[in-house]
Amino acid sequence: MRKIDARPIVGGAVVFLVIGLVAFGVYYFLVAEPAAEELAASRLVVLDRINSLMSLGTEAAVRKALDCSSRLQGANSVAEVQAILVEVNAGIRVEQLRRELLDLVAAAAEGSYYSADGGDGRMAAPELAEFRETMLAEVNARTTLAELEACRAEINERATVIWRNLHTGELGKLGDNVAMLNGGANSGGYLAKEEARRYIAGLGWEGLRELKFEGYGTVEVPVLDTFQRTPTLTAGTRVNIYVYDLVTGVMENLWSNAVVRAVVYSQTDVARIAWVLSERENMDSYSTDIWETIKALSAGGEGAENVDWEGYGAEVVRRGLEANLGHYPLQVIYVVEVPDEIGRLIAEYEFQETSIKDVILVARV
Repeated sequence: MRKIDARPIVGGAVVFLVIGLVAFGVYYFLVAEPAAEELAASRLVVLDRINSLMSLGTEAAVRKALDCSSRLQGANSVAEVQAILVEVNAGIRVEQLRRELLDLVAAAAEGSYYSADGGDGRMAAPELAEFRETMLAEVNARTTLAELEACRAEINERATVIWRNLHTGELGKLGDNVAMLNGGANSGGYLAKEEARRYIAGLGWEGLRELKFEGYGTVEVPVLDTFQRTPTLTAGTRVNIYVYDLVTGVMENLWSNAVVRAVVYSQTDVARIAWVLSERENMDSYSTDIWETIKALSAGGEGAENVDWEGYGAEVVRRGLEANLGHYPLQVIYVVEVPDEIGRLIAEYEFQETSIKDVILVARV
């Protein structure tokens, strides 16, 4: 039997194996590996955008994110991944607008005094709850940017009508004069009912949600001031009440159209008045201590009866104004009528529980 020499065959196989390994290496390092890295990098970009879509939290965003994530796992080319990226980016734009509108609906259903569900000291309003549910369904039913953008005007219009009708209904339960609270009972004013109706007719829902109208029980609280700042205030004057923050320099309206019920002047400043009477060469002077006179009169002293002491302080100040004279350091206490909550705030400021606030009265003209 003749022997076959296998060396040429083995040598040829080795040569072909080496050539194949070189070719595979060239393909892997120059083609396959860069393509795999590009595909992996593209996947990471798309995955990050999918997470952004998911974070928007809308039902449509979650569904779209899950669908795109599933398809991304099966994508075998950069072109497929890029197509998914385009779809995700389009979904983000749509769902960002949807999220904005859903938040707008939620805000429109919540106010300082009324809300869809109540809580936090606010009253539940069924009409707000119905508005919220209806508009949330409307927003979630829209699928395109154009449809969603058209929904914005509808939300604003419906919310304004709902809030206006709510306040109109509450006003119908009240008398001819009402108190209007604005923004958590921190400010407001008195209005006639017709004034209140005209006022709410000019507001959108953003302003209406801050209001509440009610009949009012009132208290009388003292405000200490000086004649220099308030020379024209008398009993019966209507005033706007402001609070000045001594730290920030900001002055805010606390209550409007309040009534000054009484004015009390400083005993030290107006109780002792001196007169001078001159006739030709003769000059006489005399003074009256009105406080002592009042005490004598109260005790039944006959010598005090010829003094007209009723309204004495107001009369002294009135005559001083008519003569264009003024004792600027004159201390005055104004007793103003305000609702209970506003009275509590004024008392805090006036008795220096909050020492950085100054109450200022401004006469309405």
